[in-house]
Amino acid sequence: MAEFGGRVATETGLGLDEALRRLESGEAAVDVVGTSPVDLAAVVAFAALGAEGSDGPPLVRRPPERPRLVAAVSEEALAAVAPRAPRPARLALLAGLLQALDAWDASHDAAQEAEDRGEREFSAYWHGVAHRREPDAGNASYWFRRVGRHPLFPALGEAARSLAGPEGAIPIGSGGWDPFAMIDLCSRAGRGTDRERLARRLQRLEMAMLLEATAAALG
Repeated sequence: MAEFGGRVATETGLGLDEALRRLESGEAAVDVVGTSPVDLAAVVAFAALGAEGSDGPPLVRRPPERPRLVAAVSEEALAAVAPRAPRPARLALLAGLLQALDAWDASHDAAQEAEDRGEREFSAYWHGVAHRREPDAGNASYWFRRVGRHPLFPALGEAARSLAGPEGAIPIGSGGWDPFAMIDLCSRAGRGTDRERLARRLQRLEMAMLLEATAAALG
């Protein structure tokens, strides 16, 4: 995954394919990736988002395709991988991992609990992504208003410029990434159109960068 610094192996020396196989076989996350939340996020992104250049997950939620991987990224698993991290930060990462895996209800609950417990950097963002994919554009907009000018927006906007799409469709504003333009693009993208493909590729990029940032915040 280029979004994770070209990462091809975990802290434990396992390649992403082998780490994924072990997680889905029921092996404890801490035994597979060690104490690296970023490695765990990289493995989930590898499985859930696809390789760089792929379209990534659908714009609208669907039932999880990898339930065994969903089970492997429980709150208990994150507590073992990042035992010193504050619980609200772990819950924010859990919301992101579960959203990438299409465990929508559990992701939404984790984002809400992280917010309720005072996490302010990533939980509202994942909450907004969840409602955008619900799809509930009004609720998504509410949460992105709470996000405000996120520190990720400039880098995300710059990365988004490299994706080709219909004229004027890339959701970039004066501050970089424009989450409200992204909501509008996703809402109006007809199935099977160039705009839908662009929106999915942008969503994949957004999720990958946000997962890495959320995981890195755990230390």
